[in-house]
Amino acid sequence: MKHPDRPFLIAITGGIASGKSVASKWFEEQNFTVIYADKIGHELYKEQYFIDQIEKIFGNDITITGSVNREKLGETIFNSEVKRKQLNKLLHPEIRKRIQHIINTSSQEILMFEIPLLFENDLCKAFDLTVNISARKDLRINRIMRRDGLTKESAVKRVDSQMSEIDRKKLADINIVNDSDVKNLILQLKELIKTITKLEKKDVTEITKIV
Repeated sequence: MKHPDRPFLIAITGGIASGKSVASKWFEEQNFTVIYADKIGHELYKEQYFIDQIEKIFGNDITITGSVNREKLGETIFNSEVKRKQLNKLLHPEIRKRIQHIINTSSQEILMFEIPLLFENDLCKAFDLTVNISARKDLRINRIMRRDGLTKESAVKRVDSQMSEIDRKKLADINIVNDSDVKNLILQLKELIKTITKLEKKDVTEITKIV
């Protein structure tokens, strides 16, 4: 899919509490268009078809007054790999379909996508550049505890449920380390912007065609 008229496609990823959303929001402030895969997924939680299917998987008590209880859902899937895979099987094809529609209809020169499970689902083949935001495990655990009010045990479980930082770094085109403060992170992002315009588009695979 090496079309001269399509946008240059950048995927931003990273483990939980690595700082990928801080990076994505900063790119938005620099007038880049950033699409969040998780937000697309959250929109599906409002659609009746997906509400019904989620209830079939998790039971009727996963909804409150007809809406998916995202907090309860998150806790459930982080504690059950089987349930997590069932939810992903339900949502991911539709998320990919909507991402591809955005790509096909965009007039932007550059499109950025924040995709937490980029490498786990082999979606890097759909992008010209993959950027991984990483941070030390102990920092991520502390950030989760502060941000979400979780116990250390729960925070560790969430970190350990994901791909390791070592594996993620091996797969990424660019690795940005967020072990310091936001100022240091932004300095690295500014350097990244300088290189983006020099890069060429790849022969990428449409995201809906990745198995």
